[in-house]
Amino acid sequence: MDMKISGAGVIGGGEYEEIKISGSARIEGSVRCESFACSGSVHGEGSLESAGDVKISGSAKVDGPVQGKSVHISGSVRCGDLRGSEEIHVSGGAQIDGSLTGGDIHLSGGTRVKGGIEAENFRLSGSLDCPGLLNAEHVEIHLGRDESKLGSIGGSQVIAAPTVNVYGTGALVSFLQRRFSSPAGRLTVRESIEADDVDLVNTHCPLVTGARVVIGRGCRIGTVRYSESLEIDPAAEVGSTEKV
Repeated sequence: MDMKISGAGVIGGGEYEEIKISGSARIEGSVRCESFACSGSVHGEGSLESAGDVKISGSAKVDGPVQGKSVHISGSVRCGDLRGSEEIHVSGGAQIDGSLTGGDIHLSGGTRVKGGIEAENFRLSGSLDCPGLLNAEHVEIHLGRDESKLGSIGGSQVIAAPTVNVYGTGALVSFLQRRFSSPAGRLTVRESIEADDVDLVNTHCPLVTGARVVIGRGCRIGTVRYSESLEIDPAAEVGSTEKV
């Protein structure tokens, strides 16, 4: 059964094919569906689980977890866990009271996550406050005007670079970002950053561990441990280095 609301309405808990809201709605209880789309506002009193897409344009408050194959949110959202088996895109403001889990995660705007973050690929354009662990194969943090705070970061590749109009990936782009732009924002990591390849600008962290490590301008690092190569910009502050 499909459920479509235009204007204002109430949706009971249960199972549906498609849920489509244009306006405002309250969901009384947990729902499971094949796809979910909301343009306007929605308040869910339970969990929201979609086998396919979850698309929210406007504002959403869901007391329980939100889960879908692909999750796209434009506006503001507050929920328990937020899970997207393939991808999560959040543009705007997000308050995640649990954990954030997805294949590819792209956050822009301001995001707070009370738990941890788990992804294959993670990209941040904006600000993030997460006291737990950010764990992803590839981590790309674009430093704009705001400060991002994390408990720790782990992965295969971790890059924190200024937001500049240089597009693409690889060593040349990383070099241009580090050398020819001045980030106003900062990344603060309370515990540690650990990855095979680490490339940082304007990052404060007590411990950085990696095989190939680049510490760029504006960094304040307590200890750097590396196994293959280390590059430290003269404008960076590093307490000590250890080759392991």
